[in-house]
Amino acid sequence: MRVNPLVDQLVAQGLGVLGGGTILRLSGDLATTGTSLLGPLFLSVLLSHLSFVGGVGAGAGGDQRAFRRTVRRSLLVVVAALSALALGLFVARAPLVALVYGRGAMDRVGLQGITEVLPFHLIGVPALGALMVLARAHVSLGNSRILIRMGACDAALNLGLNLILAGPLGLRGIALATALVHTGIALSFWFHLRRARPAFILREQRA
Repeated sequence: MRVNPLVDQLVAQGLGVLGGGTILRLSGDLATTGTSLLGPLFLSVLLSHLSFVGGVGAGAGGDQRAFRRTVRRSLLVVVAALSALALGLFVARAPLVALVYGRGAMDRVGLQGITEVLPFHLIGVPALGALMVLARAHVSLGNSRILIRMGACDAALNLGLNLILAGPLGLRGIALATALVHTGIALSFWFHLRRARPAFILREQRA
């Protein structure tokens, strides 16, 4: 996902929108404020717990029921919390954008641009939180290689959807592409997790 902002910036420049790249970046930063707090406050603890109950630190297979139950509960909490936060940001988007960015060099046109793009970024915030939880779940099982495949798919899908949606929707299309990619990758992570078994068990079965 780290390459996506760069791709978004390049596509935004191709649209010829003055300050389009900055509008996208600032809108994305504001939309993902909640997910930025997940890492230090929740995800590091979740990874340790998942590894203990059913992952690489759990011994011979661990408690897979406890593992899946923890993942489901974590997804429920994260998605619900981020959905509520996204809704709040959407409702208060105009005054919030003015408060956060209106005291610098950003002019009224730029502030309006951020306000218009922000809802499309917010669409993908719950899915981004789910993606972050599910990625930790795979890591706890020792299935870290899936992150490389998903990262490649993420970048390819993001570029493709940017090119499709940027034309008719402009900067809003680029933000919507990001949201759709987050949703698709989160669903793919979930599908693979339902079939996943700890990597160290698979190695033992092949030995």
